[in-house]
Amino acid sequence: MKRIFQYSALLLLVLLISSCGKTDTNSSSGSASESPANTNTNTSADAPSYFGEWSVQSIVGSTPVSAAEDEKLIGMRVTYSIEKASFDKDEIMSPEYKEENITKDDFFNEYRNELSDLGIETESVKTVSINNWTNPGSSFIVKDDQTMIFLWDGNYYEMKKEKK
Repeated sequence: MKRIFQYSALLLLVLLISSCGKTDTNSSSGSASESPANTNTNTSADAPSYFGEWSVQSIVGSTPVSAAEDEKLIGMRVTYSIEKASFDKDEIMSPEYKEENITKDDFFNEYRNELSDLGIETESVKTVSINNWTNPGSSFIVKDDQTMIFLWDGNYYEMKKEKK
């Protein structure tokens, strides 16, 4: 009897430990506000709207503390895809995109700017950051399918999607 109890306790311990293993982070039970975006295949039907070719168009605002506006960024080409992210000549291969929905109140608390100051009149906005990349364009706000905004040195730059 004692031996059966020991085997049962050992089996229970093994089951308990195995249930603490790696979980599937792509399941639908994850957080609705954050999701890795590079789990998509490279088809245009399920690719995020920010995948594609972009160009920096203008400066649309600045934070209360900012460096001088860098006009050299205007006109630069930006690419986001599952294979790479690039800003002019700087690039990262196999980027890991992290999406997050942020409310206008949380945006103000973090950036000290209103979304409306950037021409965004919604209650929340999607932000995307690229892990392990700290160049211009490594994090951005998705304004709509054709317009995104990134913050660099305290200045907000607007990007427009290139027509194919």
